[in-house]
Amino acid sequence: MILNLIDILLQPIYNRNFRENSLIISSMISIEEITNPISVILDAYEKRLSAFLEAENDLIYQATSHLLSSTGKRLRPATLFLSSAAFGCQDDKMVAPAIALEMIHNATLLHDDVIDQSRYRRGKETVNYHWSNLVAVLMGDYFFAKAFKILVYAGRQDLLDAVSSATERVSIGELGQVQELHNMSLTEEAYLSIISNKTASLFSCAGQCGAMIAGTNGENRKSLYNYGENLGIAFQIADDLLDFVGDERKLGKGVGSDLKEGWFTLPLIYSLGNSSPDAAKTIKEILANGFHEEQFPLVRDFVHESGGIEYSKQRATAYRDRALESLTKIEDSIYKSALIKLAEFTVLRER
Repeated sequence: MILNLIDILLQPIYNRNFRENSLIISSMISIEEITNPISVILDAYEKRLSAFLEAENDLIYQATSHLLSSTGKRLRPATLFLSSAAFGCQDDKMVAPAIALEMIHNATLLHDDVIDQSRYRRGKETVNYHWSNLVAVLMGDYFFAKAFKILVYAGRQDLLDAVSSATERVSIGELGQVQELHNMSLTEEAYLSIISNKTASLFSCAGQCGAMIAGTNGENRKSLYNYGENLGIAFQIADDLLDFVGDERKLGKGVGSDLKEGWFTLPLIYSLGNSSPDAAKTIKEILANGFHEEQFPLVRDFVHESGGIEYSKQRATAYRDRALESLTKIEDSIYKSALIKLAEFTVLRER
């Protein structure tokens, strides 16, 4: 029944503007449809995650409960589970590294919210706003420590090495972003390097770890690593696009937040380099003099008119296609189909 449903959803429509034999899937696809083939292991993951985060003290319990009550889409655990299941493995060995990756991801979000002074994430108050910056930083550190403790107990040096390398890349990406704040000369190349480290690193690690747990060969591990890397870049470009064109009610946070923080993403980078000198000068003056929320419509219209939105969509689509290319040698299955749909979801999502 599940196989028939996925076959229907994945009727191929070939579009030569993207690449030969590229699958275009309905934007109505949901994360629940994608994760349906791994629903059992996801349930086990959620139960184990709650157990791992049982509190050593009241403050940790309150903060973790607050975080867990507004769970994200679990894209990194899903990437790991689907990657492993694509090679015939779907048992408890996948859960511990998936929890570690999700905890590292949440640790970076906690630290991000402190840097950005964010008030809301996923429609709820951030830990730093609800408690304090100090609590958020220490909770992030706690999550990092818990993640690596879990990996040590798993007893897999190869997984520990992979996650350690990915975490190092995340830190490099975070520092790179901080270094480039308010830089109106930021290049597309530098931007892509930053998001590759900051965002794509955990996705590529998830794909790689899934293949490693399944015990498949080095070529397949590389394929899933590359899948995750390109998936992560496509995801982040799409996320940066939503900061210009998203619906605040769906996003759970205000649009234009990157601009307020002084982080200039691909839509704006492209627009500043591909518009008239006078128009670019006006926008640069706005940004240099301290961006205010009421100026957002002006900047958004500039990005639209300069082609930044369309260009960024094309770049996200190109990285999605690279992710799909990485799967071509993987044997067909409902799990591979779900990985394909996951790549499509990253560029079609509305939040």
